[in-house]
Order: sequence, then C-alpha cells, then structure tokens
Amino acid sequence: MGHVFGDSTPFPYDVNFIELIRHAVESGVELARAQHTIASAADRRGSVDQLRRAERNRLEQMSNAVKLTMTAFMASTSERMSRTASEVLESTRAIIEREMAALEGQASGEIASTKDTVDHAREAAYRAVESFVLKHDLPNTEKQLRLLGGEDDAYVGQALVTTPFGIDAVFALAIPSAHEWGKLRRVAALSAGTEVRVPKESGWISKRVELQVEKLDRYFVSEASMAPGRSRISLRKGARSGPGWRIEVTTEERVPQAVLLRLHDDGSESNDPPLDLSGEDAVHAGRLWTRIVESTRDLAARRQAMTSATFDGRPLRELEEPQRIVVKLVNVLAPIVLEIARRSGAPGELVLRRDVGEGRREELFITKAELHEKVMTLPVKLRSLFDAFELSEGPRSPRAPAPSEPIQLDAEFDLEEEDEPTRNRS
Repeated sequence: MGHVFGDSTPFPYDVNFIELIRHAVESGVELARAQHTIASAADRRGSVDQLRRAERNRLEQMSNAVKLTMTAFMASTSERMSRTASEVLESTRAIIEREMAALEGQASGEIASTKDTVDHAREAAYRAVESFVLKHDLPNTEKQLRLLGGEDDAYVGQALVTTPFGIDAVFALAIPSAHEWGKLRRVAALSAGTEVRVPKESGWISKRVELQVEKLDRYFVSEASMAPGRSRISLRKGARSGPGWRIEVTTEERVPQAVLLRLHDDGSESNDPPLDLSGEDAVHAGRLWTRIVESTRDLAARRQAMTSATFDGRPLRELEEPQRIVVKLVNVLAPIVLEIARRSGAPGELVLRRDVGEGRREELFITKAELHEKVMTLPVKLRSLFDAFELSEGPRSPRAPAPSEPIQLDAEFDLEEEDEPTRNRS
C-alpha cells in the first residue's frame, strides 16, 4: 500500500513510518536508561574503591600509631611492661588485618554488585536494539540472507542486517518445514537441466585440457548467500560434504556476471582460477540464481532472535555507552521526522496517510506530546539526545493525551560509612 504525507504529497517509503518513529523513541529511551544505569554503576564503583582506599589508609595509620606507642614500652627494663606492649602490638596487628580483610570483602561485594548491574543494563540495551531492528528496516538498510545445509535434512537460515546507524546484526530465521527451503534441495528441484562447461583433462596418451559439460542437477545446494550486489551459491555432492562448485553472481553491472569456482572435498576453494561464465553457461547459472533469489525472498521477513550484533564494529554486549546508538539513530531519522511534521497539517502531530483502495485513505498519526512524554521519563541530562526531533516545539495537539508528572531519575548512588544510617541508594 502506498503512503503519502499529511498534505497528500507522496511519501518516499512504503512502510508505516509512524509506528517506526514510535518504536525508535521507545527503544532510544530504553538505551538511554541503560546508559544512565551503566554511568551510575561506574560512579558507584569508583566511589566504593575510593572509600576502600581511604579506610585502608586510616587503618594503616592506626596500626602505625599503636606500633609507635608500644615500641617505647617494649624497650622498658620492666619485663611486664615489655611483654604487655608486645601482646598489645600483636593483638592490634591481628585486629587490623581482620578489619582490612572485611573491608576488602565488602568492597569486592559492592564492586561485583555494580558489575551485575552493568551486565543487566547491557542486556537491556541489547534487547532494545533487537526489538527495533527485528521489526523495522530503515532507509538504506542492507540485508543479506544466508542458508546453510544443516542437520535433520534442513537448512539453517540467517539474516544479516546492516543498518545506517552503526548496528550490524545477525538474526536466526524461522523456516517452516512446508516452505520450499524447509528441506535440503538439489539443483534439479530448482532449475532442472542446469549444466556448465568446465576444463577437464582428456585423452589417454596425450593429456590435454578441454571444456566438457558438467551436469549440476544432482548436486545439493549446500550454501546460498544473497547480498546486495553479490550472491554465492555452493553446490556439493553431499548436502554438507564432498567436492563441488561455487557460483558467484554480481549484479553491479546492467547485466549480471557469473563466475564458477571449484570446491575441494572440505568445501574450500581450489587454487584453480575462477571461470567466467558466458553464453549458455551464463544462462544456466543465471536461471538457477534467479530461482533461488525468488524462492528465498520471503525468508528475510522471518527473522527471529538476534544471535549477535555489533555497533561500529564492537560487540553490542560490551558497549559502555548505549547513548551513542541513540545519537546515530536520531540523526538518521531526524530529517524524515521533521519533514513529516512540516507536511502533517496538524499542529503538534506526525501524520501519514495510507491508501487502502476504493479511493479511501487511512490516517496514521502520533502526537509529538506522546513521544515527548516518553523522553521526559529520562534524567534531564539524557533528554537532549532526542532534541533533533523537536518534540517539545510548537503547539500541543488536541488529540494528545493529558500530560503526566515527569519522573525524575537524577538521583545518584550515595556513599555511607559503616557507622552511618543506611540511606536510599536508588
């Protein structure tokens, strides 16, 4: 279904961008909350370590003071005084060592607790990215589909998604057993009669290399990888084993180009130079490639759990500043959000319309106030991450929900001495 702006001019993307914006703000808020949690935990860890070092220093000063005092008595000519001073010094040393061990244990426990907090925050950030990328493909998102021959006569599917805001994610695919790719396929089942001419030795006495027909029908498709501009199809004698061929198709030129590479028994490429396919060979390879591309097109929409992800090349689960994702995401979306707002025709709203047929259009909208309320749940210093959306500017839409009291999350962790009353550390 086509989409138009609120002023009925064509909208360039055929997706529900209103829902995408809503989800982007929600996911961005979750990432910003994770940022706040990680930063607070880091502050707490630093304060705990600072307190540990200060307490340890005071205990050492106490030990030195007692030692200095008892040294004078230990030099006394009185055996009783010397013995008593020695016992006091030994008792003091034992007490100090006990308290230092307790101090280190308490600090280690606090630091371990902050590590757990950071781990949970990173996991929350990971899930926020997973939820968003699973459902939405932003403009200029690149997708790659990969099928690998697996166990149980089936394929393992993966979708590799490269977003314009720095996230590279791998998703598992749910391939129904009834789907065409729900079981291992031979070439004959996809494009019967596929054959290419390849160089082979011939002759009994005088060995020579000639181009001979290689029929591919009985080969299994052991791997297929379809990416923008380039596809790779591995054909092997067995579903996951044996020698075979790899067809690589590039579509960067007006006419697709195909090359053929020989595969060893273990699936690795041989040292033979790639064979450029032309004429009937190119037609056969192109027909197989087209058939695979068309029959797998719907699988990209069957993404499930995100199995791995990186942000700017670094594993997402190791990221210490999730707000960097928000910055990039907002920068990518801001021009589109502002254009939707400019053309909406309704103050304080983001409006698109979708053609539903028979001369009718369905309105899709969200108020800026609703999105702004989500942002207001963040600490003040993190709300500016969404400034580029201009959610607080302009009049309030009459369709906006009643405003609620903003939630303040600016409280930092407090530090207490052991002998101080316990306070709220939220």
